[in-house]
Amino acid sequence: MMKFIDYVLDRVTMYRLVLYVLIGMVGMGIILAYFKLLSFSPLSLLLSTLFLVFMCGAMNTLLAYVFEVPANIESSYLTALILALIVDPAQSPGAFVFLGWAAILAMSSKYILALYKKHIFNPAAIAVVITSFVLGESASWWIGTTGMLPVVLVGGLLVARKLRQTDMVLSFCGAAFVSACAVTLVQSGNIFTELKQLLLLSPLFFFAFIMLTEPLTAPPTRKLRNLYAVLTGVLFIPQLHVGSIYSTPELALVIGNVFSYIVSPKRKFILKLHKKIKMAPGIIDFVFKPSQNLAFMPGQYMEFTLGHAHPDSRGNRRYFTLASSPTENLVHLGVRFYEKGSSFKRAMSGMNARSNIVAAQIAGDFTLPSDPRRKLVFIAGGIGITPFRSMLKYLLDMQERRDIILFYVNKTADEIAYKDVLGAAHTQLGVKTFYTLTNTTAVPRNWAGLVGRIDEQLLLRAIPDYDERFYYLSGPPDMVRTYEHVLKNMSVGRDQIKKDFFPGLV
Repeated sequence: MMKFIDYVLDRVTMYRLVLYVLIGMVGMGIILAYFKLLSFSPLSLLLSTLFLVFMCGAMNTLLAYVFEVPANIESSYLTALILALIVDPAQSPGAFVFLGWAAILAMSSKYILALYKKHIFNPAAIAVVITSFVLGESASWWIGTTGMLPVVLVGGLLVARKLRQTDMVLSFCGAAFVSACAVTLVQSGNIFTELKQLLLLSPLFFFAFIMLTEPLTAPPTRKLRNLYAVLTGVLFIPQLHVGSIYSTPELALVIGNVFSYIVSPKRKFILKLHKKIKMAPGIIDFVFKPSQNLAFMPGQYMEFTLGHAHPDSRGNRRYFTLASSPTENLVHLGVRFYEKGSSFKRAMSGMNARSNIVAAQIAGDFTLPSDPRRKLVFIAGGIGITPFRSMLKYLLDMQERRDIILFYVNKTADEIAYKDVLGAAHTQLGVKTFYTLTNTTAVPRNWAGLVGRIDEQLLLRAIPDYDERFYYLSGPPDMVRTYEHVLKNMSVGRDQIKKDFFPGLV
């Protein structure tokens, strides 16, 4: 069952998945309202949702035009649907005024409450915080009901698995749970009643799965994300207050966003195309000149936005691992193209010397260990070589030798990318490299590498000290899961395996 779920998740973008989940939640809300299990009518929820979608879309388009940046229409839909799920539907004409202001403030926050062209706050959260203080109207978080809980849990678990942020969700829920118990004990309250309220009658899980995990306002590394989750979880408890100001979910998230920005400042960069290098059939190395120097660690990734006409259902944003080293002045992106690619990929393949792409959110833990003595094994599949190109180029430029064994798996020999850097790493740094071809019918006559898929026996023969090493896996999700299973069969510990972030269809 999990294989099928992962198969589906691998073929949908992160933003599209969240969009589908939110639509499902609104749909469930309409059904429950129809059976009078919610305090409003299904028509009021439907009309309010449509109104928010229109207002958020219109404001986003207008502000993107004014600030001369690509309009992420998908982002406006997500914000509108979140607002529809946390603000009571309008049941009178006057109530639409509040919804309108919430939509305007949410979209405006992305452009105005921003530093270095990057917004700081979750748009929906900061909008309802402002309306609460200025208009005296706040979010009801009506989604935090028992009837909505099943769809929230199912949809939320899919999102968390897609984003690989289950640990952050658990950190948040654990912190909220412990804080609720502690505060209840101090106040001599009934713990059972408070926990029932927290788990069944509050927006705890919706908040954790949908809002807390938003990548653009969360910290870039696992350790910082868990700290962010714990802080927000503690503040989530409604009993906490300063004077007459009581904690609310939106206020907790806004404070968490401030923490996130302090520990990991966010920026947007404009990358101008310098040149395109065809490395293999369907694989191009895009070389960009950034508007300013990028500070990142080898192996990290960024989110890229490419404005283009008529984007398809997969949107205009993608995540790519940086193939370049921090020691290089230019930014390299290794991208694979397919016959029936997305509109994003088609637009990217058509980029020329006048083309720009917007990059943001440097993030990721798929980086070299701080201890240079640690023995490493890199296993790359296809275009999954990009983070290793980044790491090896960095080690070459820094003249730093490390004990590394690299396995590079491709179907055919002509798909091997970044041969120059891999060759230099082998000759100058002593990186032991195994090239492997899986298409046994297309092996070149003079092929000196391996043939067939990497299995347990091959690894045992090639790596005598396999149990002492740390393994880095990068490539298509199915490949990564397969090799992770192989390593576990070899009794390699979970803490010895790192996997590159792969957010889905590109």
